[in-house]
Order: sequence, then structure tokens, then C-alpha cells
Amino acid sequence: MSPEAFPGALRDAEAADVLIVGAGPAGSATALALRAAGVPRVLLVDRAAHGSPERAALRVGESAAPNVGPLLARLGLPDDLERLGHRPYHGNLSLWSGGELTADDFLRRGSGHGWHLDRARFDQWLRDAAAERGARLLAPASLAGIERRPEGGWTVGLRDHSGGRGSVTARVVVDAGGRRAPLATALGARRRRLDRLIALAVEGCPAGEPAGGGFAGRSFVEAVEIGWWYAAVLPSGRAIVTLMTDDDIARTAGLGGKEAFRSAWAATARLRDLVPPPGSDLGGEAAPAIFPAASQHIDRAVGAGWIVVGDALIGFDPLTSSGIAGALDDGLAAADTILCWFSGDGAEARAAAIGYARRAEDTLRRYLAERTRHYAAGGRWPDAPFWSRRAAR
Repeated sequence: MSPEAFPGALRDAEAADVLIVGAGPAGSATALALRAAGVPRVLLVDRAAHGSPERAALRVGESAAPNVGPLLARLGLPDDLERLGHRPYHGNLSLWSGGELTADDFLRRGSGHGWHLDRARFDQWLRDAAAERGARLLAPASLAGIERRPEGGWTVGLRDHSGGRGSVTARVVVDAGGRRAPLATALGARRRRLDRLIALAVEGCPAGEPAGGGFAGRSFVEAVEIGWWYAAVLPSGRAIVTLMTDDDIARTAGLGGKEAFRSAWAATARLRDLVPPPGSDLGGEAAPAIFPAASQHIDRAVGAGWIVVGDALIGFDPLTSSGIAGALDDGLAAADTILCWFSGDGAEARAAAIGYARRAEDTLRRYLAERTRHYAAGGRWPDAPFWSRRAAR
């Protein structure tokens, strides 16, 4: 089933068992799990049109940890992504706590390999799989409003990019709308942002041998006084180069401009050899794209007839490479919770909601402890604002 245009394809008095706002990995995984369980009317609402320039733009979040493969298998999808154009990801190289380059190979942990993804292609593949298995996809569309129905369930207002409007009724609604958490916040939940991290990203050309030797198939991280750099070779053969820092630090240093960004890149100890920065005559080189990357969470993971998944639930620091795996796992757990709501009595439904909320709390607690350990190990600049803020946490 191909994606349908909105609002023309919105049917009169349309009704869904589950309406999912957001069709990224978390939303698509929720739809796939619900369809596999036999839920007949699953509706995915996606902000961007199929094949739109927004889909083709530079994306971050391309590193998928080894546990992504088993999660894809649980969703009934192939876990060998190389045949789909993605590259194996074998581990990490880092300059973090000292001046020596260290290697962390997944094979030594006995966990297999992960993947360096063409992220736009990966996300589109999940959306297409959900549609092929019977979820209905409305795109481009976004949330315009939501009201609880007196007889139970929801009336959800939707709008397209030109301002056209329509509405859908749904028994259950899912917020998979990313860090903005549009549905949960409309229902009174609040976002809690824990830091001011942003990602400034460009594509570059990785060096050949010997400077680039051993870099392909690995992610590289280098700590610096103002934050840390990340690089990986994409399936296209190009490299993504990203500076992670706080928004106020970036603004003060003018790092959103291509010259300041290039200068900071050229000042790195090792990254500049693995992926050489462009020359001082930047010509047509673009300024870095900027993405939100703060650690954050929503203060309510679930309510009566609604549930939150993916980045809307917890926004992970990219240092942990947890985003994709967390999104897929959330989708599976949310689907199990919704199935309990549909099949159980009131007590079972409440128990399922409480279980999902506790799962979210446990995930957040483990994540924050891991984040603290990571940043404590890299504190070579304890008095620098970026690092002292994380030590204070």
C-alpha cells in the first residue's frame, strides 16, 4: 500500500483503532507490531511527503548498535541490512580520556556488529514495511488538535502543509512525534530538557590510506574543550562529521558559520587526518546543518488511551548510540501495552499502563547513569563550561 495524500485521501468519518502521530522508527515499529498482532485499523500520520526533499536532506543518527538486528527480527523484518545498502559497524575509535587512540570492537563483547545507515533510506524502509503490512499512511500531515470523546476514544484533528484540515476518531493514540512530543504535550505532559546539546553536521570526504586506515566500519569520537566530534563513513562512501556542543557555546563561537566550523574541525588532533576539513577557500561549501540533541524526557509516558514512544519519550545523547534501538524497543513495548488495553479488563489495562511507565522510568534511570559515566571519563577540561555542566549533573 503506497502512502496517501492528505487531505484528499482522508475518508469521511474515518476511524482507527490506533492512530500514531509520527512515522519515524518508533512510530513505524509500533505500527508493524500492532499489525502483526492483528489490529485491523492502524493509521500512521507523517509530517513529510513520501520522497520529499525533507526526506533526502542530511540526517544524523546513522549509527545503529548491534541490538538493532534482533529488534528488527522481532518485528518480522530482515536483520541483514547490508543487502539494503547499509554498512556494517564494527566498533568505535576514540580520543576521549587521554591522548591515545583507543578501540572498542563489538566482536570482543560477543555482540556481533551494528550498522552505519543511510538514515533516510532506513526510515523510509520501515514506513514502507508498515504500509505494506496494512497500516494506512497519511502524509504530509500533522497534529492540529485532539479531544477526548464522551463515549471513549479520541477525535484527532489533522492538517496538511497548505492548511487543509480533517479529523479522525481513534480508540488509542500514540505520540511518536519526536522530541517535540506534540501529542503528549497537547494532553498536558511536559518535556524535561536536561542539557543544551546540539549537533552541527556536514558531509566530508574520508582520507585514504594511511590516514584513514581502519576508519571504515567504525565510528570515531574525539573529545575537545567545547564538546566532542563524531565521524563515520556512510554507505555512500562520504563521511558525516558532527560537532556536539551546547547551543550557547556554539552561538558564542559562531560555529553555525562555515568558516568557524571549519577552523574548529582543522584544530582537532586526529579527526582532521581521518576526514580532512575543506580548505580555507570554502567556495560553495555549506554551513553545518544544526539538529537538537539534548537529553530530555517527557514527564508522563502513558495515560488513559494514549502512550509515548521514541524520542518523544526519551531523547538520548548521541554518545550512547541508543536512539534507534530505543525507538524499536519502545514500539514493541507500546504495542504490547495497547493489546492489553484492547483485550483485558480495567484492572489489566491499568496494570499494563503502570508497567509501561515503570519501564520508561527504569530506562531513563539506566541511561542517565550511563551518560554520567561516559562524560566523567572524558573530563580533561573540568573547568570548561561544556564538561563542568555535565559533572554537575
